Amino acid sequence: MNFPGLIFLILAHFISGRGILQLFRLQLKPVQLVCLSVVLGVPLVSLAPCFIQLAHIPITFTSVFAGVAVVTLLCSIPLLVGFKRPVLGKIEWPGIYELPFLLVCLGMVVLSVWRCYYYPPTARDMLAGPELLAEFAVREKTMVSSVFTVDLHTTNNYFKSPYITCLQIIYKLLSTPPFGQTWMSVLFIPFLIFMYSMLRERVHPFLASMLLFLFITIPDLFAYSFVMLYDYSNMVFFFLGFYFLVRHLENKRMNDFAFSVFLFGLATYIRVETVILIGMVSLLPLFVFFREKQAFKTIAIKWGLMMAVPTAFYFICIDLFVRHFVPLPFNASNDINKNLGDVSYLFHRFSEINDKLIWGEQGKVVYGYFIRVFPFLVITDFIIWLTNTKKQRFNPEARYALFGVAIIYVGLPILGYLLPLFDVMNTTKRGLFKLLPIMLLYAANSGLIQMISEWLKRLESGKKDPSPQLRAPVAKAVPRPAPVSKAVPKTKGKR
Repeated sequence: MNFPGLIFLILAHFISGRGILQLFRLQLKPVQLVCLSVVLGVPLVSLAPCFIQLAHIPITFTSVFAGVAVVTLLCSIPLLVGFKRPVLGKIEWPGIYELPFLLVCLGMVVLSVWRCYYYPPTARDMLAGPELLAEFAVREKTMVSSVFTVDLHTTNNYFKSPYITCLQIIYKLLSTPPFGQTWMSVLFIPFLIFMYSMLRERVHPFLASMLLFLFITIPDLFAYSFVMLYDYSNMVFFFLGFYFLVRHLENKRMNDFAFSVFLFGLATYIRVETVILIGMVSLLPLFVFFREKQAFKTIAIKWGLMMAVPTAFYFICIDLFVRHFVPLPFNASNDINKNLGDVSYLFHRFSEINDKLIWGEQGKVVYGYFIRVFPFLVITDFIIWLTNTKKQRFNPEARYALFGVAIIYVGLPILGYLLPLFDVMNTTKRGLFKLLPIMLLYAANSGLIQMISEWLKRLESGKKDPSPQLRAPVAKAVPRPAPVSKAVPKTKGKR
């Protein structure tokens, strides 16, 4: 491994992402700011080989190094212009009761990093797609390589986003030859830390560590932290886009809305069909804006922006990258279902997803019990809400998370209905990853978990004070009498 190259790339991710975050001026904790900077920098840096290829420059160590440096410099312009001395907040160290869960999570992170570094890519989609294109690009110093002379009509994996192909090129040349997929760990670790920080803001730290443990131990989700495919990255940016959209609906800051739209664009850059799900998610802000009686012009601008940015990223992937870097004919309309009038296929796909993935035996192997416990949690919260006279258990963030879960749950069958290549046991199975962090967001706002969290906080604060039996009696203060002022008799005098 080339450690100086790896450090250079991590710094490039951080600086480029930090520059873009400075542009949006978000209100975040320092830990969240650092983690988001690294996560955001991964897709930004991946654009460097595309620019090199567009300029018809050979793809070599020197050109890729310079390309990454130029992309980092361009993205850091907002940081350089509006530079301020960073204000470091107080570091919140984990408590002793968090360590058991966090140590298990750390062990799984080490395992994931080792698998990324030591083992080659194994997914067949990669071996017949981005990994193949990246390997030949490194060998022949161009992305339009001789690999396209091979008959690949049985697969469409080379028609996908340049995201993974370009990251593989960068890391193969600068950091970890011959496999190069350590960029997955650079994305995986900061996202986990961000999620943990987000959970700690909402629930007691013990519950936050337990929820993170349940999240990281989802079997297939953890496997795809080192099995190189698009879906884990797509999940990360789709969830972050949804999370900052929810923040905007709560605090009304346009910075959060603009950043959410940008993140949705990056999610589309990674998987282009995500633009359909984003169109469904846009119904949530539309409903909230109309309920708040915002001006029609404002609503139209916000909704148009929310759809325009992901559509622009779709155009970059399909009409720029695929048409110019893949010397084979491609027509996206060929993948659309030719018999849309047969709606029975939609209901069949919906039934298949539930029977095979969510409630079937295969679902237990893929997602463990994480998805199955979620309906129990929702039903319990609903009962608590009904029995609570104040009706305050379903906070807005929990309602928005439920809407996000419903969109993915209904949207994936619709995607399968529109695009038959979106099969159940592969693409849909991994597409359901987008459910999991949104479910985790709901769990952090669940009425039941919030009640347990408040009980733990009271228990913890009670331990800091001595118990009533051991507490020394406190003498009551005796009020002092008010001072008596002697009146001075006025003397009559002559002027």
